[in-house]
Order: sequence, then C-alpha cells, then structure tokens
Amino acid sequence: MPIALAVHGLANVRDLGGLEREDGSTTPAGVFVRAEVLDRVDAAGWDALRSHGVRTSIDLRRPEEITGSVPDDVLSLHVDLDGDERDFWAAFEADGRWGTPLYYADHLRELPHRLAAVLEAIASAPAGGILFHCGAGWDRTGLVAAVLLKATGVTEDAAAADYLASFANAESMRALHGRSFDVEERRAVLGRFGHTADSAFRAMYRQLDLHDWLRHAGVDAATERAIMTWRAL
Repeated sequence: MPIALAVHGLANVRDLGGLEREDGSTTPAGVFVRAEVLDRVDAAGWDALRSHGVRTSIDLRRPEEITGSVPDDVLSLHVDLDGDERDFWAAFEADGRWGTPLYYADHLRELPHRLAAVLEAIASAPAGGILFHCGAGWDRTGLVAAVLLKATGVTEDAAAADYLASFANAESMRALHGRSFDVEERRAVLGRFGHTADSAFRAMYRQLDLHDWLRHAGVDAATERAIMTWRAL
C-alpha cells in the first residue's frame, strides 16, 4: 500500500516508496512524494516535508493555475504537463475524460514532449526527495506517478492501489480545501465509458510500454537512466 504522510495542509499526500515490484522487492521511500496543491502547507508542514527528505517541488499545473510559493530552501520548478494544445484537449474536456485515466494513453502518444519535460526536470533536480503535485494531486500527478512506478517495475495491483488512494482521500481533501473534487462525477464519466476508476487505471498501466514511449518521446539517455533507476537509488 502507498505510504501516507502526515503533513499539515495536505490531505492527498503519499510517498511512492513501499510498493511491491514484480521481482518481489519494494520501492525505496524518500525518493518521490505526490501531493495536491501546496497552498495550505504551513511551516510545520514544510518542516515535515524537509524531514522526509524533500528538496525539490515540481508543480505540474498550467501557468494560469499557479498559486502559492514554497520556502526558499526548496527548489521550486513549474512544468506544465497539460499544455495548451486545444485541438487535443477539447474532446476530453467536453466529455469529462480529462479528470480520469482515460486520457493518459492519448496524452502520452500525442503530447509526449509534455511528460518528457517533467522527466527531464526530475532527472536534473539536485540530490534529495522530489515532491510533484497538481491541483488535486489526482490525475496529472497520477500520470507522472504511473510512469515512475512502471519504470521501476511496480506491480499492477500496487500501482492501482496508489492511484485509488486519491478516491479514499477525497472526503479529507474536501474538508481541508473546502471544495468538491468531483468524485461521483469522475465515477459517472468512467461508467459511461464502461470503466471503474480501478479498471481504467489498470488498462492504461497494463498497456504502457515505457521503453517504447521513451523512444517515441525522444528522451535522452541520461534522463532515461535517472527515471528507470529512480535517480540511481
């Protein structure tokens, strides 16, 4: 199961360590942390993140979504994972798939440079743990997490458990952030396409051939090595 963290100001935060790999080992803790928007993280919360080893924060949101700031001693990077390619996004926004894993495969195929830029930022970040986040810490963050988990051979069951943890955290997120994260709407969209959250994520994860995608995206050898080895840890 994902490693939940106690960070004041976050309700959908977890370490990607402790997840089962195909070879029977587990992923190392302290390398990658996923979360939602950081605006409510106070001094105590940042102390907890620093104590956990976080030294870099990567914000995956669009430029117009950017809010808040991080402490000066944490490197802050912004890499727009969505992009502004309206020809791509129009259909997904119209039918609601943008908030589900149902857009992942198309995004990877049609906008490979977007995720490639995130991976390059991860590979070139200084030593220490990396926190990456979007608004809800759900699907943009979920796409990056899925690729990182695939890279290190995490089992389908463990990767799906990580994705589904956001659904389990939804009520706590609503209480903390004071807004709905559209859980039932997400499920309704998935249902219209014959899926549950679990089946949609699993279908994408099962079909993802990361080595082929890295070639498709033109990811350089140093970045590939950093991602496949989780920064050589």
